[in-house]
Amino acid sequence: MITDQLKARVREALTIASGKGILQLNVSKVDISFETPRNKEFGDFACNLAMALSKTLGLPPREIAKTIVDNIVTGDGFLERVEIAGPGFMNFYLTPDWLHEVMVRIEREDDFYGRNRSLEGEKVLIEFVSANPTGPISVVNGRAAALGDTLGNLLAAIGAIVSREFYVNDALNSTQLNLMGDSLAARYLQLLGRDVELPEDGYQGEYLVDIAKDILQEFGNRFETMPDEERASLFRSFASSKMIEQQKTDLEAFGVKYDTWFYESDLYSNEEVSAAIQYMRDHGYAYEKDGALWLKTMELANDDQDRVLVRSNEKETYVAADAAYHLNKFKRGFNRLIDIWGADHHGYVMRLKAGIKALGCDPDACEIILTQMVLLMRDGEMVRGSKRAGDIIPLKDLVEEVGKDAARFYFLLNSYETTATFDLELAKKQSNDNPVFYAQYAHARCCNVLRKAEEMNVTVPKGTHVKRSLLIHDKELDLLRKLADFPGEVQTAADMLAPHRLTAYVREIGQALHQFYEECPALKEGVDPNLRDARLALFDATRIVVRNLLGLLGVSSPQRM
Repeated sequence: MITDQLKARVREALTIASGKGILQLNVSKVDISFETPRNKEFGDFACNLAMALSKTLGLPPREIAKTIVDNIVTGDGFLERVEIAGPGFMNFYLTPDWLHEVMVRIEREDDFYGRNRSLEGEKVLIEFVSANPTGPISVVNGRAAALGDTLGNLLAAIGAIVSREFYVNDALNSTQLNLMGDSLAARYLQLLGRDVELPEDGYQGEYLVDIAKDILQEFGNRFETMPDEERASLFRSFASSKMIEQQKTDLEAFGVKYDTWFYESDLYSNEEVSAAIQYMRDHGYAYEKDGALWLKTMELANDDQDRVLVRSNEKETYVAADAAYHLNKFKRGFNRLIDIWGADHHGYVMRLKAGIKALGCDPDACEIILTQMVLLMRDGEMVRGSKRAGDIIPLKDLVEEVGKDAARFYFLLNSYETTATFDLELAKKQSNDNPVFYAQYAHARCCNVLRKAEEMNVTVPKGTHVKRSLLIHDKELDLLRKLADFPGEVQTAADMLAPHRLTAYVREIGQALHQFYEECPALKEGVDPNLRDARLALFDATRIVVRNLLGLLGVSSPQRM
């Protein structure tokens, strides 16, 4: 990346200044970073290193900056000049040559442009959605699904080995799943004409009626006279398997496919929960009080109170199961865990961290992302859940209405830390007001220009074979700068776990492309053939970058729109 070359120049300048005794510091340990100024007048890249070193060196930032600048090699066809601005910023001005070479790199790397190996050797497990098998995947789950899947793409793009996992809460002591089974059994008996009411606080969604109809069609009245306890157990299993099957179908239609569906019940059948509890006892992290077993979460994770591991009725709590589950993740060889939860689970973070620490693992190796709510809007009014879906808004319905691409893109528009507002009507519009349309149209526009060139019997040239030095128009250079930013944007989005940066970035590319298209025609009569070829190569480079970027978001790149 271009910033790597700039870092090398700055580090070389620091080494020279250190060798002269002007700056007293360990150059190898200096962290050098660059940012892209919003105003082109401040150069191609800016560095605040002088201000960062001021306290350490006991010198004014501008004096440090001048020392660095005085020892930087410039005027070699790559770095034109470096200027000092404000309290000590260093603004780097590059020659257009480096931008022209970006086209060659994009063409050479193609699918791999934007990727690197900075996380090579890291094994990451991302657990996300993990909705209880008691109802359809909801729109809120959809936001977590888009986030988790895209984070997986991003981390893999910078070299990590990534696995996606869905944790199925199917333990025998699951109150919710027991209630789900009882509700399904009631619906089944109702279809047989029995006067049976749903359990108190039972699941009201009419999707259970559909499952009950499937059971009735397949098995008839075979379970009508079965003892209640036996029927409850059987229908609990029916409910779980049917809902998990539906959840898998809905998520795959959304473009999300998991490497593993991990069942909580396996933790119990393999005695991993009991083993984890015994480990906590043996190492002094658990104690008995009021007939229950407690975990010292206050001591382990500064929780506001200790939490129950085993209730007085001898049933383990989710605190015990979650700790055992995360130990299982580490034992499978993952050295970095990412969990995506809803914001309403913020109180559980410390409990999980305490459990991980109590089992001898590093709690900092587990990152918890808390996603905020999703508000669906139509014509300025909030969309409410339906009775059929049990007062939730199913993700399936959203995908059927606006499409997978629009749904994923909108979920990734903003940081997961903010509430997402989803305008259904705007998401369906074929206009530049629609962010996903605008992003995809950038790819389609490039394809259209290249296709038109072929129709005119103009061979679309390779970037290595054109006179790239002819690309000197402001709009050409602006677009090239945006394309050059892509590897750094991918790295930053991955490092910050912030895929929303890419949805903003692709719209910036779209804007730069639109201005280039309007002001720098390639196929207009009278355009010099050499300039035409250079511009066509730039369209092709843009196509590659937009395609790669949309691929990371899990969004398609249409060739025609």
